[in-house]
Amino acid sequence: MKKTLFTFGTILVSLTAITAHASVQCATDPTKLSASYTLESSNGVQHRNSELVLYRNGKTVAHHYPQTQITESWYQSPNQQVKPTRFFDSAKRAIEYQPGEKVHGKTETDWNYRNNLISQSLLSQLDLIKETGKGCELTRHYSKTIGDTKISVQWAVEQSLLLEYSWQQDNKKEIWTLAQVTHDAKEVDRFFAQRSHYQTTDFADIGDDHSDPFLTKMVTLGFIEKGASGFYDDKGNALAGGHHH
Repeated sequence: MKKTLFTFGTILVSLTAITAHASVQCATDPTKLSASYTLESSNGVQHRNSELVLYRNGKTVAHHYPQTQITESWYQSPNQQVKPTRFFDSAKRAIEYQPGEKVHGKTETDWNYRNNLISQSLLSQLDLIKETGKGCELTRHYSKTIGDTKISVQWAVEQSLLLEYSWQQDNKKEIWTLAQVTHDAKEVDRFFAQRSHYQTTDFADIGDDHSDPFLTKMVTLGFIEKGASGFYDDKGNALAGGHHH
């Protein structure tokens, strides 16, 4: 009888431990979400506002720019290579790049930078100022002046999500602020499914086709060229630089 009570008690303790462990698990999946950011930048003369929506779907991540209807997407292959694709949403067209092929003048290798909007190498250079919240709400606040640039970051640990990022250099400054985050799996699936039906052109084949009006227009506007920053104004003109992540 004592043996039976011991066994039953052991089961109760085990179940209590499992329940307690489950209660601290975050209910949301950081690998499948959409997060909207407001982007503000100024140089002392001009002030610019824009929006960026981050979509995560496992090993595929996308940055959607509503103003220009352009979506930049990256897929991390099993061998850790990063494959970029650029979607032109209004035209339902896409330019596909191969892993190792230069986009914006560089070869894409930093998956975390695209997935998290900030590179791990930069985050590791910053000083941890304080922590707020607990468990799933744990937020780390970082700040540091690197060279002549002051950088501040608010980072949601469990969600691997940027809450706020800012940098300031003399009269130039930029701030990214999380406006909304959703974990609607159907919405994320729908976003990527829609773009999977776009007409796709391999980047290497663009120079061979001089009869496609869409490709000619995009090259002329600077949307398809190796030196672009990936940031565009409200008229679709490529902007130099981009953010300092």
